[in-house]
Amino acid sequence: MTEAPEQARTTRLLRLYPASYRREHGPEIAAIHADVIRDAGRLVRLREAADMVRHALRVHLCLTSADGPGRFLAAAAPYVLAVVCAPALFGLLGNSTLWADGWTAQYWADGGQTADRVVWLVHECGTLACALALLCGAAGRWAPARMLAMFGVVALPVATWVFEADYLVYFRYLNRPLLATSDILCPVLITLILLCCPKDLPPVRVRDRTAIAAVAVASFLTHTLAWATGSLGEMTWATQTLWGLEALAPLAVLAVFLFAALARRGRSARFTAAGVATAMLFWLWHDYGLLGSVPYGGLLAGTLLGTAVAAAAVVRRRRHTTRSNGPAASGT
Repeated sequence: MTEAPEQARTTRLLRLYPASYRREHGPEIAAIHADVIRDAGRLVRLREAADMVRHALRVHLCLTSADGPGRFLAAAAPYVLAVVCAPALFGLLGNSTLWADGWTAQYWADGGQTADRVVWLVHECGTLACALALLCGAAGRWAPARMLAMFGVVALPVATWVFEADYLVYFRYLNRPLLATSDILCPVLITLILLCCPKDLPPVRVRDRTAIAAVAVASFLTHTLAWATGSLGEMTWATQTLWGLEALAPLAVLAVFLFAALARRGRSARFTAAGVATAMLFWLWHDYGLLGSVPYGGLLAGTLLGTAVAAAAVVRRRRHTTRSNGPAASGT
């Protein structure tokens, strides 16, 4: 008696899929669903139904591992996570320095309003979450890395908009309205990239983990070197150069990975190259003001990108020439 209602419920769930996908994979999905929910409790049935709804939505949006957009998100996710969370390592160092100096305890005891304290606490938690996301991503634990990164990206803007809306409108955005677009759209797009990455195609390859670790190390070392040099005394030309390198060093690391992707052949390499280029754009966007605060920042960033593309084109052309001349040379 219970099989008929379950079959009817499964049929209704299958109707959520596109007709072509349902004709090709419908019987397989129905068989797997029936096997999972057999003798299962109500919570398991609800969870499986929710999984089918999410999967059907992914199929409609072409966000599965078999679709181009889904593969692009899987390729871009580790690089985007790296550039967004990389400054968190230096943030932990700065926070520990403030704790050691006693400034944090004094501020928490005496200074600031309640809203300022809440925003500060959320900022500390977000920085810690992003740092842990880097470590989890470099270790190949993508599921916790994605969740921690999304929390770190979203927590601070939400808390700032809730508790410091007046400050944002009247002081931060009055003369630079583009910052409002950046502060809102950038976390939203980053969250969508990390959230919509296909679960059956996690970016846990050695190349992905190496990219996360390399960007994090480059950002941390250059930040620390610039901070240590600037704390010694007056701002010299070398100090200003270091402050420029702390923003451009991750771009240089990403340019190396872009070159490596473009130098390879195959569809997977093209998706990786597109993901690296997307991460480079997010680095420039997320660190808004880079093009204005770093001398010739836009020119340097464009030079890095152009050099990587040109070098990869030369390498691929030489490989193609060598392969095409090989059989002819051996035949003569």
